[in-house]
Amino acid sequence: MRSFLKKAIFLLLALAVPVALAFVAFPGLKYELYRKLPPKIRWNISYALTDKFVAGMVYFVERDNQLLLVRHSYQDKWALPGGWVERNESFEESARRELREELDIKIDDFEVLEVNKVPRSGIINIAIRGRLKDKQVAIRDGEIYGYRFFELHNLPDDVIYTHKPYIKRYLAARRPPRQTPPDPVKTEPSVPER
Repeated sequence: MRSFLKKAIFLLLALAVPVALAFVAFPGLKYELYRKLPPKIRWNISYALTDKFVAGMVYFVERDNQLLLVRHSYQDKWALPGGWVERNESFEESARRELREELDIKIDDFEVLEVNKVPRSGIINIAIRGRLKDKQVAIRDGEIYGYRFFELHNLPDDVIYTHKPYIKRYLAARRPPRQTPPDPVKTEPSVPER
């Protein structure tokens, strides 16, 4: 039995080392493999590897009345940039870290727009708005393969379904409330003097 256990451990190590080296040599490989998995398995992997109560964030990054959207290597649709809050991080620290790691950008004028709990899960989603501090954006992470700034009135239709409600509420909050025109002043018809 001991020799079988030794062989099993040796086999696992023999397989794990080349896989780890491949992930180091080709950083985008893990995202490409992850992308090929069915969504249910991807969710189970994420759930197993994270704390059981996590805070996810989506970022509304603005530049000249334009909104930044990204394409992830594991999604075929546009999405808001996002990430997870790490332990002992404030929302602002998390946003700065994630946006720097993924897109090499800095933002100012932070504002928490909303905080929601995802039903039947241990996930809290936080939406944050910020203005782009620098004009330069550079992809620094294999998780993202494209980005674009869209005019607020001309956003694409192919946005991932979980981000559409956030974008809808964001746009509604940016619009000034509709003002009804004042009632015309009613004046009494003038009666000619006799």
